[in-house]
Amino acid sequence: LQLHRTSLSCRTRSLEITSALKSRGIFLLRSTFVAGNMSDVTIVNNTKDKITVSITNTGDNGKPGFFDIASKDSAAWKRSKLQVCYVLRADNGKTEVLVVEPGKTYQIEGNMNEVTISNNITEEIAVSITNTGEHGQTDFFEISSKNSSTWKRSNLQVCHVLRTDNGSTEVLVVEPGKTYQVG
Repeated sequence: LQLHRTSLSCRTRSLEITSALKSRGIFLLRSTFVAGNMSDVTIVNNTKDKITVSITNTGDNGKPGFFDIASKDSAAWKRSKLQVCYVLRADNGKTEVLVVEPGKTYQIEGNMNEVTISNNITEEIAVSITNTGEHGQTDFFEISSKNSSTWKRSNLQVCHVLRTDNGSTEVLVVEPGKTYQVG
């Protein structure tokens, strides 16, 4: 009976914490993680600048502190329990907070930036840009002659251009922050 009361008390406390987090817009995902085995928590920096990262070591082994991760690099922390990860981004000055699980890799994504497609031909074109690994429209949009259009993306994507002047389809790999000329 005592074990049952303790279990019920923990469940009640867990529900209180979950409700409090939900009221602040934070939602928890259920995990089948079992604490105890030391494993890497890997943070990958996909931003254009360094990030500064700290992963707590609450009730765990491992070194606390803040560490820099260069752009397009990664680092790993040995942990055996769920921990909290703090990420300070140099590219936008914002702080991200994650609950991290040993044995998993977390991607810190780059900022959304514009991919611009300029139509330099005498007829309109139809353009679609993929949104692999992120959000954004993938529909085809028409761009009239001598005009341009932009899409928000944070990673390399594939762009399809349907040309009405010669009936061809052009395929480009596009990078956020750049302008591409058709024609």
